[in-house]
Amino acid sequence: MTAADPNLSAGADQPEGATTLRGILFLLLATTIFPIQDVIIKTLSSDFAVHQIVFWRSVFALPVALAMARYEGALWPLKIGSWPLQLTRAVAAFSSYLVYYMALAAIGLAETAAITFSTPIFVTLLAAVFLGERIGIWRWLAVLLGMAGVLVIVQPGAAVFEPAALLALAAALFYAVSIIATRRLGNRTNGGTMTLVTLLVYIVGGTVLGLVFSGLETASPHPSLAFLYRDWIAPAPMDWLALAALGVTSGIGFFALSQAYRMAEASVVTPFEYTYLPWAVLWGYVVFGVLPVMSTWIGLLLIVGSGLLILFRETMRGRRIVRRRGLGVMRQR
Repeated sequence: MTAADPNLSAGADQPEGATTLRGILFLLLATTIFPIQDVIIKTLSSDFAVHQIVFWRSVFALPVALAMARYEGALWPLKIGSWPLQLTRAVAAFSSYLVYYMALAAIGLAETAAITFSTPIFVTLLAAVFLGERIGIWRWLAVLLGMAGVLVIVQPGAAVFEPAALLALAAALFYAVSIIATRRLGNRTNGGTMTLVTLLVYIVGGTVLGLVFSGLETASPHPSLAFLYRDWIAPAPMDWLALAALGVTSGIGFFALSQAYRMAEASVVTPFEYTYLPWAVLWGYVVFGVLPVMSTWIGLLLIVGSGLLILFRETMRGRRIVRRRGLGVMRQR
């Protein structure tokens, strides 16, 4: 959701190897923290509305995010660059976050995360349409491989098909849109500005959705729709603690991602983002007693292979793709 300023280098005066190691460790910290955030969300989804969670999560994350931006020296002056692109990026990220957690209310952590990791596929396709980037044979192969993985997990038309899986797929698409908008912004903005704009959009968006959808809950809705239609409620003391923990963990996670991509090359740290998936499987089993079925494991391997193939080909061609600005897949959460 935020991006490190590529002109900043937190470890410029340190040995390259030590700085790279610190970048990897920061990335691993982020992949450890974000699944905890997902567990909190999934737990709260049985009582709270998704827009209420989005609102309070953003309110509690704001001080942490501002402190992070101030630490990076990117808080002031604000660099908007382009209001249409800033708002497109923020609204797309908000939409991605919203439907991701609506999906999480109905399907497991591992399945939701695996489908959402198809974001690089959509980035590749959208970059060809809106940025005029050429898709070579290897990138087409990666796209087809990733799509096959998504189909294996989603299983459209099968008796076990869960419509919420399409929400996870929509989350990947929305986030790809936010990445493309960020690429168009380029160096006209900075991490502090994007952090502030995004969190404000989240707060406003959560409020608007609360006014529109609260009280529309039907007798026996789908869990994802119930998560959207539910009324706002007064949080109990333990709920406040969970919401505060949600904001703090997301703020720390964003900071860790920002530091990771400042301290090390994207081609080095990006593959470590996939360590999120084992944590999602572990927490899904420990907290909810759910393990992925075989089709999810197969689809997960295909999607991960697709993302790594895209990264490998772009690295070999000497490009700095979207992730050079610290925009990993986890950044939507």
